[in-house]
Amino acid sequence: MNRKMIRDGMEILPLLAFINLTKYLSLESRSALCGWLISWVVRINFKIKRRIIQNLDLTMPNKTKSEKKQFLRRLGQFVGITFAELIFNSEFQKNINQFNYSSSDLEPLLEAKNEGRPIIIVSAHIGPWEAIRAILKLHNLTAGAIYKKNKNQFYETLHLKAIKCGGEPIFPTGLSGTKSMVKYLQTGGIVAVMLDQAAMDGEFFDFLGVRAKTSTSIAKIALKLNALVVPSYAIRSEKNQTINIYFEKPIRHTTYKEMTRTLTKSIEKRVMCNPEQWYWLHRRWKY
Repeated sequence: MNRKMIRDGMEILPLLAFINLTKYLSLESRSALCGWLISWVVRINFKIKRRIIQNLDLTMPNKTKSEKKQFLRRLGQFVGITFAELIFNSEFQKNINQFNYSSSDLEPLLEAKNEGRPIIIVSAHIGPWEAIRAILKLHNLTAGAIYKKNKNQFYETLHLKAIKCGGEPIFPTGLSGTKSMVKYLQTGGIVAVMLDQAAMDGEFFDFLGVRAKTSTSIAKIALKLNALVVPSYAIRSEKNQTINIYFEKPIRHTTYKEMTRTLTKSIEKRVMCNPEQWYWLHRRWKY
């Protein structure tokens, strides 16, 4: 057993302990407990807290110290709930009665699927995003996804298993994963992607009032394959009683820059309406 394996094992122990100690609780109870725990972590972990505050100061400079404190508590709660739902995704996917959406919004996707046209669902790390794929799967629109590999081999196994509950195939980030995703789309496949993280090889677009390097690959792939591009989001109600899922109108094919700008504005609108539900821990403006 090498040092990395030992280190990975030590890092994953708290999560494994949480899973085993709460296995007899309902998903709702586990999610609430995880939300409470992460809410405290966000407020006492200096590194995490500093990154969130830096992002807030950059995009919402008028927030007072008191408002930031309240924001951190709410953000941590939402992050914790979402994390628990991801880890226990097989159970979460069955909570269809909690999901609120309009079936008419799915008509463009169903039409595209019948035509054999590839579909790209574009979302962000906001709200319980796995609910989107749960609804798609319910309507026989099972979507694959892209994920970032984790350095911890034990967490990687848990994470990958959880993501696969929402649909397959799963593609790792990077050139090889992108090539595999394109091949899958060419067969008329459906893939869900996130467009709210910094992209080193992207281009600058305004996001929350600040220029942010953003991937243009999705728009370029959509133009090349004539793929339907649909922005979609899952947003929690205030008391987490329902999850509202939105499938917006498909993005019109123009230029890759204009399409990327439109998608970025769509994400920005959702974040501005529900700021505590977005994952502010990302280094979105690091380039």
